[in-house]
Amino acid sequence: MKTIQKQMTLVLILITTLTVSGAEKGNFLWKATKGTSTAYLLGSIHVVPDDIYPLSSKIEKAFESSDYLAVEADMNNIDQNKIQTLTMQKGLYMDGSNLEKVIDGKLYAKLTEVLDSMKIINITQVKMMKPWLAALTIPQLMIMKLGYKMDNGIDMHFLKAASAKKMKILELESAEFQIELISGFSDELQIKFLESSLEETGNFNEKFGAMIRAWKDDDVKKMTEIINKEMKDGPDLKPVYDKLIYDRNITMTDKIDGWLKENKKKTYFVVVGAGHIVDKDGIADLLKKKGYKVEKL
Repeated sequence: MKTIQKQMTLVLILITTLTVSGAEKGNFLWKATKGTSTAYLLGSIHVVPDDIYPLSSKIEKAFESSDYLAVEADMNNIDQNKIQTLTMQKGLYMDGSNLEKVIDGKLYAKLTEVLDSMKIINITQVKMMKPWLAALTIPQLMIMKLGYKMDNGIDMHFLKAASAKKMKILELESAEFQIELISGFSDELQIKFLESSLEETGNFNEKFGAMIRAWKDDDVKKMTEIINKEMKDGPDLKPVYDKLIYDRNITMTDKIDGWLKENKKKTYFVVVGAGHIVDKDGIADLLKKKGYKVEKL
């Protein structure tokens, strides 16, 4: 249980991206400029296999030329005790209730079946979780079963590099914000979220492979199609997608814009989930609407 709580913010980030392997031509890199203001936008994959490295030279050169690194949450500077406490408060039943009492028998049986098939943790260890936390635990376990390390992602790669060169690290959000956000959904939406998470285990490898190919090929169109299909297939979860993707795109764009206006001669290297950059109303599109010249590199 402690391990799952400790990795919660990494799981939250997985909402809009999945694990991929890489190649030199995989970039997912944009450049936004206005006057002397510059920001590089990297569509991140937050959990990756070791062979993704080295990353594209375009990515590394953009990072080296930047003054600041900006990430969704600075995983190197998190108060783990605070996050664990918050996760327990927001994600576990403390009133004698449990998932078996809250969700219907069919869904509970499906959850039990999926957990048994993965053989990592069992229903007893998940039973006290609220639906939102159980829903986020499922993809984490799927990825762990495939043998990937939850702390071996592109975000962490640049956080380590920034720390090594003493580069200033900025947060677009925070781990606390992310937990507060997703735990705030109604019980009904949390249960639908859990249902969706369990349904996706059936085609996890297929979708996983499609996203791998899209990122490796730097295929923005395909990545956008995959993300849009996921939303189209789950219309009942529109309020969840709106808050987890579109609303966050707006607030993150505003924050990037604010930094660039404040320090016009500084360059920012911004690492966010690829799903936050692509498509209309993604960060790249929103920066264009604010008057920035945005180009795909």
